[in-house]
Amino acid sequence: MVSHLLGNDLVINEDACNLSCNYCLTGQSNLKEGHNLKLIFEPPKRDDYTKDTPLGRNVDAVADRLRTTFDMPLLKVTGGEIFLIRGIMDFLEQEAAKHEVLVVQTNGVLVREEHLARLRSWGNVVLQVSLDSHLYGGNSYRVQSEKLHAKTMAAIERILVSGIPVEIYQVLHDRSVAETTAFARFLAGFGDHVSMHPFPVRGPDSDDYKVRPDQVGHIQELVDNFDELSAVLPPRAYFDRLLRFYREGKRTFRCHLPRLVVSTFSDGVVTPCPNVWFSDMGNVLGDDWTATTDKIGETGLTQALLAEKPRLEACHGCFTPWDTLSMYFENEITLDELCSAPTYSPPAIRELLAEMKFDYDRGRRG
Repeated sequence: MVSHLLGNDLVINEDACNLSCNYCLTGQSNLKEGHNLKLIFEPPKRDDYTKDTPLGRNVDAVADRLRTTFDMPLLKVTGGEIFLIRGIMDFLEQEAAKHEVLVVQTNGVLVREEHLARLRSWGNVVLQVSLDSHLYGGNSYRVQSEKLHAKTMAAIERILVSGIPVEIYQVLHDRSVAETTAFARFLAGFGDHVSMHPFPVRGPDSDDYKVRPDQVGHIQELVDNFDELSAVLPPRAYFDRLLRFYREGKRTFRCHLPRLVVSTFSDGVVTPCPNVWFSDMGNVLGDDWTATTDKIGETGLTQALLAEKPRLEACHGCFTPWDTLSMYFENEITLDELCSAPTYSPPAIRELLAEMKFDYDRGRRG
């Protein structure tokens, strides 16, 4: 069993969301029976977090068992849409006090001023907001009407002016890609606490939405304006890798994410990769939960995911903002460039990443 991990990507009630994005990965996943039933596209079910609810007992146990076992400084909480859960702010506040960084992913629609005031007061929260464009056309796979887009943008603009570090997760597809440079300029107007992370649409149905070869020039346009927009963009080398993904038609470069981050669910299920939910490694809510944590980092599937060249079809179609971690391990960016992002900037996280890379490099040299 590995002794340390960077973080836990904790997915809470992944089938409950207030949007029905056409390309939703949960709706394409086969990990669980509920995913096969595509419950994500049903009307969302509300849930409650308190110490006495089933959800509360479950997520407290999952978060604590992973954090204490692997000494994790980072927790990412996502869904579904977590702000559908009554009392979720109490869980987030509790976890913020236990981690160097708490990353909260949301579509932003349900985030209110009182949420933002509490999140800001903790001092170590990064908000990851899913938004493909500030314009309806580019965001229309996520929202099905201009009225809903306007509501979404009003909520997200409250987030952007809150002063909390915000990472905008932009899915690149045939509708959003033409607007990506204009989108970056729009975000640049909110200050240097906001950044944009464009990445390709993924999943088994991605051919229905993917950027066409004749549209890749729009990404090059963003790169051509990098100096102007660098304050809101990942390192320049990120775009070298992104353009390579499109030129080669698939991922051909190494991924290190499963050696750094594990993905867990609020029902206790563990899977080795936060990007693609490959397999059920076991459950950390039972009496024998340590048998599951002992597998983390040690399974044959994990080793396949860490191969020098991607072996699995799902990996060939995968590129996400987590890739900056792999880029650091592949010497494509420096530790300073990686840790310029608020998610990785705390000294304890920076030190851990440097140690993990040193151990990896030493092991590779033999």
